[in-house]
Amino acid sequence: MSRKKPGGKAPAPAEDGGKSVDEYAQEYRLLAEEELPTSLGFSARLNLLWDLSGAAPPQTEGRTLSLLAINRAWKESDVRDWLQRDVLPPRLELRNMVHFLVNQLPDKQDVRRWEAFLIYGAPIVPSPVDQVMYREDETRRNIATMIFAQITDKYQIPAASYDADRVFQRCLSLMHKFNIYELKDFQPGHLEPFRNYLFPGDS
Repeated sequence: MSRKKPGGKAPAPAEDGGKSVDEYAQEYRLLAEEELPTSLGFSARLNLLWDLSGAAPPQTEGRTLSLLAINRAWKESDVRDWLQRDVLPPRLELRNMVHFLVNQLPDKQDVRRWEAFLIYGAPIVPSPVDQVMYREDETRRNIATMIFAQITDKYQIPAASYDADRVFQRCLSLMHKFNIYELKDFQPGHLEPFRNYLFPGDS
């Protein structure tokens, strides 16, 4: 019975016709990425969670400085990256932040689901934001107001032709379905479907 010499290279043919170890190794090298891809929309989703938690003021009213006061170990440049540039915090930092924020929300929320949602977003991870929570959030209501005004102005829809409260609630509902968390998420391509949904009799 022959034995492989110490330090010798073991052959890696696949006897069943599948890939050899060398082929797997080559495929691994070809598919490997040098750095993680950008988590598009992460900052918008993170700001949404901060909005819902009520633990810090809005972005336009000093949110960054407020976060630095909550955790003095954070650096301003890092916080701005997290809130504005879709840069993920280190994994443990993200877990601790999400745990803190979810603890501020009503009812019992799944920390791991929120963490996954922040990283990957919908539809990969279904949004943990229920419609009631979304509708009650002041920032989302302000965005709905601006969308509402933009549509009625663009399409010249007279105020007397619709029930404002009903249309406003429909706007919030559609924003939730389209995962619109910031005004910049509302794109020109959204105008037509929003108009048709909010004012079906005028389309």
